[in-house]
Amino acid sequence: MAPVILTFRYRLLPSKRQHRSLESILEQQRELYNGALEERVDAYRKAGITRTWIDQFLALTEWRKSDPEATTLPVALQRWTLKRVDDAYQGFFRRVSKGGKPGFPRFQGKGRFHSFGFRQFVGIRLINGRIRFKGMPGGLRIHLHRALPTDAAIKSCVFRREIKGWFVGFAIQIPEGSIRRGGSAVGVDLGVSTFAALSDGGLIPSVRAARRAERRLRLAQRAFARKTQGSRSRRNARTALARCYAAIARGRADHLHQASARLVRDYDVIVVEKLNVKGLARGVLAKDVRDASWAKFISMLRYKAEYAGSRLIEVDPDNTSQECSCCGTKVPKGLGDRVHRCGNCGLSMDRDLNAARNILGRAGVSPGLRNVASCGMRAGGNLDGTAGRPAAPRPD
Repeated sequence: MAPVILTFRYRLLPSKRQHRSLESILEQQRELYNGALEERVDAYRKAGITRTWIDQFLALTEWRKSDPEATTLPVALQRWTLKRVDDAYQGFFRRVSKGGKPGFPRFQGKGRFHSFGFRQFVGIRLINGRIRFKGMPGGLRIHLHRALPTDAAIKSCVFRREIKGWFVGFAIQIPEGSIRRGGSAVGVDLGVSTFAALSDGGLIPSVRAARRAERRLRLAQRAFARKTQGSRSRRNARTALARCYAAIARGRADHLHQASARLVRDYDVIVVEKLNVKGLARGVLAKDVRDASWAKFISMLRYKAEYAGSRLIEVDPDNTSQECSCCGTKVPKGLGDRVHRCGNCGLSMDRDLNAARNILGRAGVSPGLRNVASCGMRAGGNLDGTAGRPAAPRPD
């Protein structure tokens, strides 16, 4: 079985002295990042030489030999920063080759650089809920709200400063789950008013985190815009605005995690549309599409299904809402038409439920799997805790 990389994220509980050390390390890595970027730019402009991450790793070794100050931190931490510069360059060239907006790597100011890490879990230890590494006074306490897998190996870790404090993420390598045999399959139609409709009649409600916080966000933005540049009150208003955005992101992420975990737990095959989310986010429903975060939801489904042994299948989204799930006849509908009525076979049901059944049908469910679209009701009910709605009867 191929290994799976998962990230376990925890909140740090530093003392005042450790908090100052974290801020100092972050500033040192920001300066190293900017220095490495400047070296690359100057080498190309002045001599036409391309400096790679290997060249800069070797230069880091020589610098640590000649400057005692460079050895105050583990080498794996500094290598993570240099590799981050290389990742920015690789992203730039990838966008150029695809004809997109290039976005050349930029120098990082204090307000833009928020993380540092260990490229390998070397020079750092996790013992009894505390992190220890060179440059950090004492053991840095972690709020272990859930235990790490006992049979897993920590590959790397990243420390990140956020508006609510410091967090650490451990990248864990664990074996892939064995493929489930039998069980059930479900089609998922993603939407705006209802986040997702399932082919068995279940619904996942839409949290609409940004829409619900519009008024609070508008007041925070207005207060920030009215403050004097460089004043303490402006800094406080910026913090309040950042807290508002962070609360929206947390609420949305929590909803996506719960919905994706529930689907992976209940079904062995999950079928979704292969959506062009970037294109949809440029239409009339752009704000609601971004608020729904369909791409992030599908990404969560992908890695959770791989870990749990489920299968995620993406199918062509063309005309899933227009075709009849019973006879295949195309029934044109506008965005305002919420009920599917087929004039050929007489099928009448909710538009999203019809689309979800079409999505499931396009996956070609194998005979060994139970097609839940044929069930009258989900046994587990809706993902919001309410009872499942009965599926519309199919005509004979």
